[in-house]
Amino acid sequence: MNNGKKLGRSTSSKSVLFLSDMHVGSSYAVCSPEANTGINGIEMNKYNKEMYENWCDMRDALEQRPDILCLNGEPIDGANTRSGGGGLWSTNPLDQLNDAERLIREYSFSEMVMTRGSRYHVTVNNMPHEEILAERMGCVPYSGLFGDALNKTADKKLDRTSKYTDFYLWYTLGGKRFSVCHHVGYNRTELYRTTALAREMAVMKFAEGKWFPSGGNVDFIVRSHVHYYVQIRFHNQIGFTTPAWKLPDEYLLRGGLGGTAINIGTIEVIIEPNGKIVVEPHIVEPKNYPKPEEIDFDKILMKKYGK
Repeated sequence: MNNGKKLGRSTSSKSVLFLSDMHVGSSYAVCSPEANTGINGIEMNKYNKEMYENWCDMRDALEQRPDILCLNGEPIDGANTRSGGGGLWSTNPLDQLNDAERLIREYSFSEMVMTRGSRYHVTVNNMPHEEILAERMGCVPYSGLFGDALNKTADKKLDRTSKYTDFYLWYTLGGKRFSVCHHVGYNRTELYRTTALAREMAVMKFAEGKWFPSGGNVDFIVRSHVHYYVQIRFHNQIGFTTPAWKLPDEYLLRGGLGGTAINIGTIEVIIEPNGKIVVEPHIVEPKNYPKPEEIDFDKILMKKYGK
């Protein structure tokens, strides 16, 4: 972070902003002041308000306007069936999608692309809601192994086999290759949180000629899902997991409180014309995290019983 002061950069530098795990619809996640259920509207609770303030702060802290906004899965929380729909301000995925779109449109960017997250969150009644959001946002279409990105037919229309999201994404920007996938192994203990990501980075060397052309390199490996930020750098490879926009809920707390504190924010990657790479984590400072209320029993006992 640079306290709001923008660095002097070449106008030809290119950048991509990574968002993920917004989980809009959860009472523990970010939402906009205009969020509503389509009937009565909601009153933002303390956590919602503080999360939205952080959303605005991270948006305004960007070094430059992104060329690409990459949403790496789970813009909505879904029906939350494991908890019987508890912890949601709306169980209607369209209410959630509408507010996720509203939040994303607060950013300014040139192009947008999306991946898919867990079906549990984004596929309700067999409807892939990430596809709906991606089409609404005008995302660049692609279809993994099953079609060509921006493949057009003779009448200039997009091929019907083209989709807007898949479980993984490959692209190049500024001459650098990105491997983007929502899922990666999770660890509650900070000591081991680099392990799964380092494994992804190492085994990618064996994927040369399979996942990407022979003689090529994967410059960036981006993963999400875990709700915490870690970064690993090798000689010619950078890997990181992205922070999230949802605080721990009932499901995450089923194994206890330890190891559930998340990172909130976004990750900005800037590629200069000379090939220099800047990875700028925009992570909310712990002092600005929404905090749980504490019961002051000393005060209660003194007021009620004089002791």
